[in-house]
Amino acid sequence: MNIIVFEDSNTNNLKPLSINHASFELKCGLYSNLERIINVFNNDDINFYLIVRNELKEIIQEKFPSYTVNPINIPEGLYLNGAVIWNNELINQVMKDISFSSLGNLISFKNNKINFDDFENIIEKKSKVTTEIDSSYISYLWDCIDLFKSMIKFDKIDFLKLECISSFRNDINIVNVDNIFVDKSAIIEAGCILDGSKGPIILGKNVIIESGSILKGPLFIDNNSIVSNGSKLKGNNLIGPHCKVGGELTNTIFHGYSNKVHDGFLGDSYIGEWVNLGANTNNSNLKNNYGHIKFNFSNRFINTKRTFLGVMIGDFTRTGISTMINTGSYFGLGCNIFGGGFQEKYIKSFSWGRDSIVEFDKLITTIKIMKDRRSKKLSDSEINFLEKIYQKIKK
Repeated sequence: MNIIVFEDSNTNNLKPLSINHASFELKCGLYSNLERIINVFNNDDINFYLIVRNELKEIIQEKFPSYTVNPINIPEGLYLNGAVIWNNELINQVMKDISFSSLGNLISFKNNKINFDDFENIIEKKSKVTTEIDSSYISYLWDCIDLFKSMIKFDKIDFLKLECISSFRNDINIVNVDNIFVDKSAIIEAGCILDGSKGPIILGKNVIIESGSILKGPLFIDNNSIVSNGSKLKGNNLIGPHCKVGGELTNTIFHGYSNKVHDGFLGDSYIGEWVNLGANTNNSNLKNNYGHIKFNFSNRFINTKRTFLGVMIGDFTRTGISTMINTGSYFGLGCNIFGGGFQEKYIKSFSWGRDSIVEFDKLITTIKIMKDRRSKKLSDSEINFLEKIYQKIKK
């Protein structure tokens, strides 16, 4: 059987993450959208194909070498929209030979072998006659934040299969132990509080929780991440692998290798990879008049109809110490953000301070240093991609 996971035309609404990520890399709960699809078909003889924007082809192929990306001839198979949070029940519903939509978006269809150049035309045709079904379709990054609580409750079943700590030391305060799942390799230092009364707490392999930290569920901390002394993780937080976090966090998703080590508040936010937030960086997530928050996609404003919304931050962006972030802010990819007072609510990719853009060679040098510190390398395909995006911004 062939499974073709595709991006649709909504990727502009998933920026800044979608600048250099495919929609199926979105994270909610314990898994990305693509990982959920793979898990459903884990025991089957399946060939996976990935359909992404052409500019992403090389970097996505590099990330997922086991799968074919944008083949010239796409084989017959089941097409699944990468912006959907899939599960067994939903996939069973779409196995029929008809097209399905959710919230007006085409999410699944079956098709014979087609040429890649005809893919957009096929999508257009399939979208005209569909059967509407309920699904968790990600229209904006903040949808992942909203869905996290329900997804981690669903995902915790998978963690029960792993070897977890069965009892805790007396110098650790545990509330609702039945909702706390800690891998045996994790370290929890003295004076920590783990409160699972409002949702599960799941700590992955080699996670370190330093002394005096307060952790409230729902919470997932992925492998090899560290929580700094005296941190307050106040619920609905997803910390990706190899992150270092501290201060006060609520309703926030971190992709891997990002840091917010020091004091400062971050709430209702979505953070990409390789982001570093300087000491005392704080964001507002609530307007003083309690009104709905408008979000700016480069002079394209969306009324989110939300009372709470923080900041969406693209990969490789850094903030200076004591950076003040406004309600409902957009920080693009590769920015170096600093300066007194509140920052602008929209900061384009590769910004340097308020009025300039970064020098490309210096940015690449910085990224290489960041990655070297974690024993990772910046590939030629990543550099080429970043340069193409940089030249567009520079114009």
